[in-house]
Amino acid sequence: MAKSYVIIPAYNEGPNLGTVLHDLQQLASTMTLAVIVVDDGSRDNTQEEAERFRDRMDLQIVTHAVNLGVPMTFYDGLVAAAARAEPGDCIFIIEGDGTSDLKVMPEMARRVYDGDDVVVASRYVRGGGYVNFPWQRTWGSYLVNVVLSTFFHVRGITDYTIFYRAFKADVVQRALQHFGNRYVTTKSFAANLEVLLRVLPYSSRFSEVPLRYDYGLKKSQSKMNPFKTLREYQGLIFKRLLGKS
Repeated sequence: MAKSYVIIPAYNEGPNLGTVLHDLQQLASTMTLAVIVVDDGSRDNTQEEAERFRDRMDLQIVTHAVNLGVPMTFYDGLVAAAARAEPGDCIFIIEGDGTSDLKVMPEMARRVYDGDDVVVASRYVRGGGYVNFPWQRTWGSYLVNVVLSTFFHVRGITDYTIFYRAFKADVVQRALQHFGNRYVTTKSFAANLEVLLRVLPYSSRFSEVPLRYDYGLKKSQSKMNPFKTLREYQGLIFKRLLGKS
């Protein structure tokens, strides 16, 4: 039976992580799940919250002794999932702050099992959108996605900056084998785009499900540095124009 591996990057997500893991525990009664929490040097009770669920579900905890940043958190989570998964399995990345609506996870997994290589939970398809999100950031996110769609257009994808995605394990495994520790080269949340770009040479089928991104569910502060992230998006665009990505 195909299995889904759910990667949760977590840095100081103590207020949120218990709820996310509890909801995944409930979801595991309807689909086969393994969860990989990557604790990126948290200074709060993130580790303790994860440990509470170790005996309740298929849970692996990867711990960084110090904060290495979201790129290395993505990378280590993907390496851990790829090492355990069969090629036809599904690998998810979700947020640890509770904003990834788990109700759409079964449909995303079903599409991967049926042959899609990448399934994105999108805020920009019919039925998706923002809830309780500052209007300035809403428009900023929209404009960034328009620009990224122009330079990195992938048929079937409208949301290039969301964490919440499902990948066929095979495409992640092949990308990791090819790129190795150069899988992620950016140093900011722009790594989220790079994670997608790396699997494109090995993927042919893409789709999206609508996501209502409710920022009001988040109980912790955003860790994103928007200026650094925008600079690195710009760098990835330049590489694209130069034919290096």
